[in-house]
Amino acid sequence: MPVSLLVRRALLVRALGNFNDAVRDLDRAIQMKPLEGELYRLRSDLVKAQPGDGSLDTLASVAARVPSSHLSAVHLHFARAKVLEDLGDFPAAFRALERGNQGMRAHFPYQISTRLRQVAAVRKSFDGMDMVKMTARASSDFAPIFITGMARSGTTLLEQILTAHPDVQGGGEAALLSRTVRETIGPPEDLRPGAVDVTPKGLADLADRYSKRMLARFGPAPRHTDKSLQTLLYAGPVLAAMPKSHIVLMRRDPRAVAISLYKQVFRRGKQLFSYNLDDIRQYQDSFDALVDFWQSRLNARFHVVAYEDIVQAPEPTIRSLLKRLNLSWTEACLRPEDNAQPIQTLSSVAVRQPINRDGLDRWRPYAPMMGYTVV
Repeated sequence: MPVSLLVRRALLVRALGNFNDAVRDLDRAIQMKPLEGELYRLRSDLVKAQPGDGSLDTLASVAARVPSSHLSAVHLHFARAKVLEDLGDFPAAFRALERGNQGMRAHFPYQISTRLRQVAAVRKSFDGMDMVKMTARASSDFAPIFITGMARSGTTLLEQILTAHPDVQGGGEAALLSRTVRETIGPPEDLRPGAVDVTPKGLADLADRYSKRMLARFGPAPRHTDKSLQTLLYAGPVLAAMPKSHIVLMRRDPRAVAISLYKQVFRRGKQLFSYNLDDIRQYQDSFDALVDFWQSRLNARFHVVAYEDIVQAPEPTIRSLLKRLNLSWTEACLRPEDNAQPIQTLSSVAVRQPINRDGLDRWRPYAPMMGYTVV
């Protein structure tokens, strides 16, 4: 089997929670392409390194044979960082992360100013929107639950909790909403005058097209989830178009989010801001500005949930959320690890575990290197 198919299968079985099978496929791929750094990075995410297991020696041997400017070498820095973290050497892990992120930024340039202009344009586009009036004219009965938040904030855990409910069909990251918004009312971040036109007809078209696409892909269900990190760009028109819809936003300690972002390699073209700590902080500030903008206008169907509350007091937090979403209580939502829904995100390993507090303090060993104060 070609390496590309082995990797694809490894990612598929990882999404289904079969981590041992994923490791076996990656090991076979490494035997066939021993200088491909991405394979070692993917494997390091699935296996916890142990003292004396030779992981660091293996990575050093491979790195010595890979040109430092190659993307493969960049992946090796991230793999090394994960191994060093497993072994408890956080300063060395952070140095490896710095080299890895610098390499990613060199391969994938990014300007945070683009994001800042985007957020300013969204706020300008929708600042005068009369939500009450627009919602009153809408007639759609489709009742999706839109899950959003910063990347690495716990949105996948939230999705697994909600889709454990028997009335909720998971839509994952369907990417249908963004496409439909742009077709019907225009790209909300477009700075050109008249680029965004929020009219009753446009909102009706948005609800009609979106609901048909979701039902065609996922089938009928009382409720559907749709998870996207971009929902805040058009939250107002979406809720106005579908009066029975809700948005649930996951909040998490920004320090935990920042280090988690810095430790990841995302799919090509995704989360490019994450390869620089200053850009991460500015992006977080811009995200908070959008949250504040919409929360003051959409409070009735705009629900903010703290990751820390979910993991420290799961039952009362989840009970409260289900009630606000007009969903009945079920114990299944306390056991997201039993949810068989495939997980395509970087959180596929963590959310296969029972709800726990393990992720609360993972940022703390990195705090001195990141300039954070630990209280």
